[in-house]
Amino acid sequence: METTAELDTKQEAAPSPNGHDETWKSFESDDAFLQHIISKEPAEELVEVPEWGVKVLCKALYAEARIEVDALAYDAKTKRTNYAPYTHLVVMRGCYNPTTGKRVFDKTHEEILKDPRNGGAVVRLAFVILRLSGMLSNDVEQAKKK
Repeated sequence: METTAELDTKQEAAPSPNGHDETWKSFESDDAFLQHIISKEPAEELVEVPEWGVKVLCKALYAEARIEVDALAYDAKTKRTNYAPYTHLVVMRGCYNPTTGKRVFDKTHEEILKDPRNGGAVVRLAFVILRLSGMLSNDVEQAKKK
């Protein structure tokens, strides 16, 4: 049995002269432009943590935390990023109480988050936070394709 494949001959819409398509916004005033930017909330997701019997609100890391974690995780010799030794930092910076909206962990909780008994929960939360922050290689590659 012979199979054939059809080629998709549809072309994507041409970008505007400034390189942006119609999804890009423009604003008549600097104030409107700024208000649009600061009105955006970081990506967030409510995550069930069965080991702890709770739900934790995970949010994308803010700029300083992203830079801190990336700088620590990057190995200049191998030119690779390894977040594994820093999952506790990711969780400290990206987990919030869904009721109060306040961060759950601080520096005093570092050893608790490094405890192997909490490994599954910490890894689950760290992966969500890194994904929301666009810091995982798959997310970066997907963003490049868009």
